[in-house]
Amino acid sequence: MKTGSRVFIKTKLFVLALLLFLSVSGFSQTNIFTNQVPVNSGNDSDYELGLKFTSLTETEITSIRFYKMPGETGTHTGSLWTSTGTLLASVNFTNETQEGWQNAILSSPVVISPNTVYVVSVNINTVYAIEQNALASPVTNGVLSTVADGNNGVFNVTTGQFPQSSWNNSNYFVDITGTPLNSIFTTQTPVGEFNDGPYELGVKFTVSQVSKLRFIKYYRMGGESGTHTGHLWDENGDLLATAAFTDETATGWQNAELTQDVFLSPGITYIASVNSNFTYAASAQQALQNPVINGVLSTVADNANGVYGTPGLFPVSSYNNTNYFRDVTVEPLYTPAAPVLSAPAGNASNCSIEPEFSWNYDPVARYYTFQISDTPDFSNLVISASGFTANNYRVTGLDNSKVYYWRVKAHNHALQSGYSSASFTTTAFVQMVQSWPVGGVYVYTATPTFSWYLPMGGTGWKYDLLYDTDPAFSNPGVLSDLTTNTVTHPGGLLPGTVYYWKVRLKFSSGGVVCYSGSSSFRSFGIPVVPVASYPSGGALLYTNVATLYWYLNDPGLNLTYDVEVVEGPPGNLTGTANYTGISSMSLPGVSLTQGTQYSWAVKSKSGSSYSEWSAPATFSTVSVPSVIIPTPSWPVGSAVVYTASPTLHWYLGASATGLSYQVEFVEGAGTPFTEIPDITGITNLSVTLTELTPGSVYKWKVRSTDGISFSDWSDEAIFSVTGSLTPVPLVPTPSWPVGGAAVYSSTASLNWWLGAVIPGITYEVEYGTGALTGTPTVSGLTSTSLEVDNLLPGTVYYWRVKSRLGLQTSGWSATQTFTTVSSTASVSTPVPSWPVGGATVYSENPTLYWFLNSSSVGLTYKLDYATAANFSDIITVDGLTESSYELTGLTPGVTYYWRVKSFDGTVYSAPSATAVFVVAAGDAPVTPVTGSPVNGVIVNTTAPVLSWFIPTQANITEYTVQYSTNPDMSGATTLQSSGASITVNGLNPGLTYYWRVNSTNQSGNTSAFSDIQEFNPGSPTGIKDGVVPSQYNLKQNFPNPFNPSTVIEFSVITDGNYKLEIYNSIGEIVSVLLDNHIEKGVHSIQFNASSLGNGVYFYRLSGENVNIVKKMVLLK
Repeated sequence: MKTGSRVFIKTKLFVLALLLFLSVSGFSQTNIFTNQVPVNSGNDSDYELGLKFTSLTETEITSIRFYKMPGETGTHTGSLWTSTGTLLASVNFTNETQEGWQNAILSSPVVISPNTVYVVSVNINTVYAIEQNALASPVTNGVLSTVADGNNGVFNVTTGQFPQSSWNNSNYFVDITGTPLNSIFTTQTPVGEFNDGPYELGVKFTVSQVSKLRFIKYYRMGGESGTHTGHLWDENGDLLATAAFTDETATGWQNAELTQDVFLSPGITYIASVNSNFTYAASAQQALQNPVINGVLSTVADNANGVYGTPGLFPVSSYNNTNYFRDVTVEPLYTPAAPVLSAPAGNASNCSIEPEFSWNYDPVARYYTFQISDTPDFSNLVISASGFTANNYRVTGLDNSKVYYWRVKAHNHALQSGYSSASFTTTAFVQMVQSWPVGGVYVYTATPTFSWYLPMGGTGWKYDLLYDTDPAFSNPGVLSDLTTNTVTHPGGLLPGTVYYWKVRLKFSSGGVVCYSGSSSFRSFGIPVVPVASYPSGGALLYTNVATLYWYLNDPGLNLTYDVEVVEGPPGNLTGTANYTGISSMSLPGVSLTQGTQYSWAVKSKSGSSYSEWSAPATFSTVSVPSVIIPTPSWPVGSAVVYTASPTLHWYLGASATGLSYQVEFVEGAGTPFTEIPDITGITNLSVTLTELTPGSVYKWKVRSTDGISFSDWSDEAIFSVTGSLTPVPLVPTPSWPVGGAAVYSSTASLNWWLGAVIPGITYEVEYGTGALTGTPTVSGLTSTSLEVDNLLPGTVYYWRVKSRLGLQTSGWSATQTFTTVSSTASVSTPVPSWPVGGATVYSENPTLYWFLNSSSVGLTYKLDYATAANFSDIITVDGLTESSYELTGLTPGVTYYWRVKSFDGTVYSAPSATAVFVVAAGDAPVTPVTGSPVNGVIVNTTAPVLSWFIPTQANITEYTVQYSTNPDMSGATTLQSSGASITVNGLNPGLTYYWRVNSTNQSGNTSAFSDIQEFNPGSPTGIKDGVVPSQYNLKQNFPNPFNPSTVIEFSVITDGNYKLEIYNSIGEIVSVLLDNHIEKGVHSIQFNASSLGNGVYFYRLSGENVNIVKKMVLLK
């Protein structure tokens, strides 16, 4: 419909008086189903249920209805659709009753066209009304009628969607409320088009009963253009209303909707007019000589109708009673009947103090006025409400044992019914006494139990427990429909907060009898004073970006923390936090200035309560003489890396602790640097990039900063990512607990590492007290740890881990063991603080530092250090009483790894994270660090580039590289290189290769070899191009016997899901090499048995119509 943009009204006093006192009987709004009650119901699913209907006349749809069956729950939305599924309007139902007809008023009524099919629907969640074959014939009421097309009573199995399926013409009792609208001209059409204007053209008309003006209309001819405004005048030429036409069509009837209420009264002549700009429609002469009557509307037959004048002005001239096709649409108004009161019935007794009042539904009523009084003449109103549309109203706050009077009347715009009234008496008060928790007591549980009792007893009661942080209970939580006088809260209370609670007593029917008094308690979670853990005691930090740690000596629940950090001694602390709302017991990323003393303190917060501040802690940052330009060490010199996530390394060449670093990297050798770092705040001498593009060349450079000044950028380094990356799941390495370690708890954290960044990798862990079966206990892990609980004391546990990438899995890791002991004690794990992150130390006697994020009273420490990352050459120092230890006699140019455990005399903690540093080389040779390929990566070439780097400054003249197919490097091929990379040729795809490197300096001294790394040339499941086998085949592995790797070749003749599994001599699965979908062809898979012992093993190919087993021998 067209929408008017602006309306103004001039109303006369006598019109107002007429509207207020006029009473007209009849019904202007109708439904299809009036007060019918369904007999049958269904409950097989949730649906969108609807009805197809039509109207004989132009009708305004004002609301949507449905019959709610007993047991139906949830929210409901009504929808009005065209017959083809276009949504015209929707409305949410509110204030629903337990059952019966529910009504939802549309915020904007929808005018529907006559003799046109529409669909109304409502979603049903549980139980719905249904009467089969009830819509086989039309159901008609007034102008509204159902459609008898053999396919009415529509539904959709998806709620909210247009319903168009049907079953047995079933009536689901979905309905609308419609108001027939009235225009003067219905079938008349113009006989001519004239263009002698412009004019204001109009028609005189009257109404036979009070009506509401909805639209001003005019018939537009094809040659007309420009804007149009409708006017309503009285017979004296006073302007009563205007409406602007928008969104006009090229020809035909146009409508301008009024946006304010305009009421028309009988006995008054009105003129509706619309301007014409170029052309206008006209009838034959004398078309308005006699009245044109339609419903309550009639033209005036005064021999001077069909008026015209100057555009925008009151038209008074007439010519031969010509009809210029100006019209109105009105809504005839009827006075609603007085409501018929339902509940509480007259003189009802023992009523709820929160009753729901109800009365009959009247489609004529637009809204209601409701009142309650404690006097029969309503001189003292307790409650008065008006403007609501539902035929029910719920109240609260009534007194017990008191007589009340209530009344309600209906309104239809300016017309209203008389009041209907009744009285009722509320039920007597029943005393309730709250037992616990009361008096503001502190409850030491997150799920407190509430209790109360009734001194006078009684049976059949129901209770609601209300609780709120507001003593006025403005937004209470409710535990409802309790049948006993005790209940345990399910949890979720704000910690450390004062709560108020009371009990609502109800009849078994649900009516409210009374309320108890209010009691209070404080919820669990009193804020606890934290203990500042690290850095403290004047500790010296070798970084300008610190993490602060603290712990609690008492239990705390859902606490947050505030921290204050200041420069200088503790006296500089102000008590005002500069870091707030911290949810963990650490604060990372605190930026510091080198060579400065700091003090800090922490407090906890529970709800709205704070603890006291912790005792102050102090520390200092190391003085940095100046920033130093770093030297990139790897990858450099156009090195080829076989991973999309390489780690960049650099060194300083001088002592400069306390610096942090920034890195910029760009893709493409010709791409210029922006001088804006991509990565900042790096505290180690390395950083890992991610998601680089295979086949691309990258440049990078690094600079240092002390937090204030910056070094110059380093020289640029360049490398390339191999263009053929095959992401495969690698075998993880268990790190803790391993080797039969003792676990002093019923929980243990299983930890492992992968050694590569592979997007999408997940892990599967198997653990148990007996022989492992090959079936994962837990799958889909995305982190490299698993918390296992409910462990049995005094028990040996076995565990292993493998990785998964899509459908492909790695082999299982070596099986590890740990033993639980009966004690449940636990000891905090230390945290290494210096030297870490690959730092270079300029002393052969460095001091190692660590800390505990808990009390260290009575603890000693066990320190491990080694030159091998796997601690194969471990040196252990036990019984340390301080959180530091000076190493002596370290070898220059060598990288060292260290970790530490704490011990309370009975229980060892888990080992700390492994820290790494390198001793400055001086004139000594430097042990290189392998760069790429490492960690068993698939390189997809038989001529890979091996590259490495040195972790500190050194004068290197030559490198010696060895590679072998044996993990002990026996039978190795030895190559020399003057640079930090070398290409090896002629490798065999499908085999695992191992490699290492050492360096020789200008003095001719040679370093120790690096750690041994491994890689695989070619695909892990290679398929021979162009070979299509004619039969299934599983070849003998080669070599056989083998140590520790061998290649298994097999043929499959159809695409499908296949497994290749390795079994030991007693039938246990020790490795799954293949368990996914592969294509037909000849395939080969490399099997690495480095974690297995000597002996006979069997390998089995199974899948699509194949099951072949062969034997192989592992001989180390």
